[in-house]
Amino acid sequence: MTMQGAADGGGQRTGRARCRRPALILGCVVACLVACTSGATAAGKIFGLNAANAEKTATSPRRSSGGGHQPPSPAVRKATASPAPSAAPARSSPHATASPAHQAPPPGVSRTVPVPQLPSQVGALFDGSGVSGSHHCTASVVNSPGEDLIVTAAHCLGSTSDVFVPGYHDGVAPYGVWHLERIVVDAGWTDDSSPDDDVAFAVVAPLDGRTVQSVVGGYTLGIDEGTGGRVTLTGYPATSQDPVTCTNQISSFSSTQNEIHCTGMTGGTSGSPWVTGDNPGTVMGVIGGYEQGGDTPDVSYSVAFGQSVQNLYEEATSSGN
Repeated sequence: MTMQGAADGGGQRTGRARCRRPALILGCVVACLVACTSGATAAGKIFGLNAANAEKTATSPRRSSGGGHQPPSPAVRKATASPAPSAAPARSSPHATASPAHQAPPPGVSRTVPVPQLPSQVGALFDGSGVSGSHHCTASVVNSPGEDLIVTAAHCLGSTSDVFVPGYHDGVAPYGVWHLERIVVDAGWTDDSSPDDDVAFAVVAPLDGRTVQSVVGGYTLGIDEGTGGRVTLTGYPATSQDPVTCTNQISSFSSTQNEIHCTGMTGGTSGSPWVTGDNPGTVMGVIGGYEQGGDTPDVSYSVAFGQSVQNLYEEATSSGN
C-alpha cells in the first residue's frame, strides 16, 4: 500500500493581499512567516508519521523454516495470528468492540485456541510421565464401537507407555490422563517407515470406569474424502502449553498425499487431525506422511485416508485383539 504525505508545505496566503497600508505591512509579514512556519511543521509531522509506518511495514519479520515436524530449534517461534487492521472509526464508540485475538484470522494463518474454544476430542500425547513430562505429538478421538479409539501419525507412537490428554492446556488435564492399551499401525510403516502409511490408531484404556469417547466425544472417520475443500487443523506445538488452530483449503500433493498451507505447525503438531464439517466433524487426515508432516512449519501433509486406513480402523476396532 502506497502512503502519501502532504504535498503543500505552506497553506493559503489570502491574508497577505489584504495589507493595504504601510503601517500594517510589518504585521502582515510576521503573520505570513508564522503561517508558513506552522504549515511546514505540520507537513513535516505528516511525512514523519508516514515514513515511520512505511518502515514498520517493510521490516515486518518473516518466519524462518523449522525443518519439519521434529522439535524446533530455539530460533523457531510459534506464529501468532495478526488480522489486517481495519480503518479507524471517525469517532469513538461507547460500545465495546471485539478483541482481535477473538477474530478469525485469514485462511492459512494459525492462532492460539482460547480455552473456551478447545475441541475436547483433540489432545496432546505425552510420554509415560504424563503432564509432568513433555508432549511430543497430537491425537484425536474417533468414533468407534468400543468408544476407545484415537488416531494420530504412526511416527508419533512408539510405545503404549505414552498417554493421551484431551483438551490439555496450561499444564491442566481437564478430562484426565488416558493410558494406551494397544497400538495399530500398517506393516508398511513397521517394515519400511513408508510415508504413505504414517497413520496409527491406539486403543485407550478406560478411566474411572468410563470410555474416552463417552467423556469427550469423537470425530467421524472420513474415508475417500477427496483432495479439495476446507479443513481445520488443531495441534500442540512442543514449545507451547496451548494448541494452535488453522483453517484453509487442501490440495493434492501426490496420488497418496494431501497438503495444506497453515503457518506455525511446528514440532509437536504431528498427528493433528484434519477436520471437515461441524458438530463436531469428520477427521479425514492427520499431519504426517511426507517428511513426517513436512519440511517447513507453514506447509503440512497427510496421508489421503483410503482403504488402507479403513483396514487399520477395522483391525483396531475388532474384538479379540
